[in-house]
Amino acid sequence: MNSIRIQLLKLYPKAEETFGYITKEYRRFYGLDKSHCIDAAIIASKGGNITKFLEKVLIKRCISKGDYQQTKGERSEKKIPTGKIQGFRKFDKVLYQGKEYFIKGKMSSGYAILMNIDGKKVKLKPMPKFDNMVRLSARKSQMVALQKANSSSP
Repeated sequence: MNSIRIQLLKLYPKAEETFGYITKEYRRFYGLDKSHCIDAAIIASKGGNITKFLEKVLIKRCISKGDYQQTKGERSEKKIPTGKIQGFRKFDKVLYQGKEYFIKGKMSSGYAILMNIDGKKVKLKPMPKFDNMVRLSARKSQMVALQKANSSSP
């Protein structure tokens, strides 16, 4: 970050440098929670009054290109199926019971393990079946979801 910061400041002379302790003081002054989007709003407003917060925040998470574990067992004797099962693949975005999830794991019996954008497994009873899901988007290099902002306004 140090080498990039210096180059950016030289490339963009109108840019101003700020530090974390300054952002923290402004956040305390306005009585706001610590989050990435609030810190970004404080930096963009240069410590001035923040007039509007978004109700939803776009969250992105990078995922790997492929399934790197191909086998399991003591001598790699059992092959792990990595392709599609009933048209669903790992990290596909799905709609299940009115909520958006991502597929964390899949079973050849037709069941899936679902997760939220943070990568945390969602505990659902009964276990979700592919028959009850709608695929919203195919697997990409990033998982993208809209999430409600958890901020208190100034």
